[in-house]
Amino acid sequence: MPYIGNDIRANEDYKTIDDISSGFNGSVTTFALQVGGVSPTPFPKFETQCIISVGGVVQEPDPTGSKGFKLSGTNIVFSSAPASGEVFFGVILAGADYLNAGGTFPDGTTSVPSITFSSDLDTGIFKSGSGLVSVTSNGTKVATFPTNAGSNGQVLAGNGAGVLSYVDQSGGGAVGGGSDKLFIENGTTMTTNYTIGTEFGSTCNAGSFGPITINAGVTLTIPSGSVYTVV
Repeated sequence: MPYIGNDIRANEDYKTIDDISSGFNGSVTTFALQVGGVSPTPFPKFETQCIISVGGVVQEPDPTGSKGFKLSGTNIVFSSAPASGEVFFGVILAGADYLNAGGTFPDGTTSVPSITFSSDLDTGIFKSGSGLVSVTSNGTKVATFPTNAGSNGQVLAGNGAGVLSYVDQSGGGAVGGGSDKLFIENGTTMTTNYTIGTEFGSTCNAGSFGPITINAGVTLTIPSGSVYTVV
């Protein structure tokens, strides 16, 4: 029958937390929560997304830290220090890696991005600096987005090293056969009303290679201070 909800999660989506019992000594309460020797990405947002057992007793998930355990940063913190010799097991529940409103992710790196894919762990998105969001592919940074929204009509352009920035749009650009950049091409018929400067964002001049036909009922507006030239 039809099903509405998140995708059914497979067994591999449940993550077994690394054994931390070797550090139990009756005084230490804070331990790194890791899976396979590294902090899981993304890290569980809520204590209820983990099952933690110490000495055969399932611990109560308590974000205040007064009972059972809580999560702090990338650590698990017990309200009482586990005694030496007590056994441990922990599981991160399937679905704990779903994005939650207000959820946060570690910064990540080029080789270990913050948001990634189960079949391609070194491809995804990460924070490369203050306010900077980057994309990595197979462990190589391929794009870093600018920290501003640009201006009306601007487009994203790369610098050859994957850094993107907003630049003014230069029409269709020069074209030609092979690698030639010789010809500026434009249409011949205006079918929609337009005001010079709309895409540029301020008073400017414009030009076209003619002849140009302006269809009946279509208006080209040339504001004061602007010039339109047909060559």
